Amino acid sequence: MRYSQGITPMHKFFQQYADTTIIIEYANVPDGKPSSYKLITKTGSFVNAFSYNPVDTTYYPAYKLKSSFPVVLWHMFSAKRTGFKNAPADINIFFNVVPIPQDTTKKLWLYIQKLSLWDMVDDSVFGRGCKGIVDNFVNDGGSPEIIHLITKKEIKTLIFWSPAYYEKLCPGNKNRQVAIKIDEIIDKYFPKTRRDY
Repeated sequence: MRYSQGITPMHKFFQQYADTTIIIEYANVPDGKPSSYKLITKTGSFVNAFSYNPVDTTYYPAYKLKSSFPVVLWHMFSAKRTGFKNAPADINIFFNVVPIPQDTTKKLWLYIQKLSLWDMVDDSVFGRGCKGIVDNFVNDGGSPEIIHLITKKEIKTLIFWSPAYYEKLCPGNKNRQVAIKIDEIIDKYFPKTRRDY
């Protein structure tokens, strides 16, 4: 998966220990920063919310410090620091419980279940953009909306490019509408994800 970090140890963890998990991945494609994630899981009667927000370990923030380091120390420091950007998401210090009350997460889960996520197809099946409509959209390196659906038996990844934009341009794609709705729900109940560390 070119835009997604793919299936990480975090995905495998929830496949093993939760009944069902929905993960929204916020890929930072243009600048190479590691992805952030928001998760909601259901196991038995428990519904829990989590987030994964890694620090920015790309080269540019560290480059600002270059003049204050001896050459060898700088090269070793930057190599070690930037190497973390390739580390896959896992249960570690960047992974946190999101304190949403159980009654709220249960209502949230019931609402999400009504959207029939497992029946969705993404842009790879339905097609990106609008068929037969001139599109003046310029992709400036933005990131897609990525949804991972996890059960004990399967991990399904759905990727949508600018679903809100294309729904306005050519309305009626039920899959895009559900992707937009999931994003709205997550934004309403979860703290904002820092995409610009």
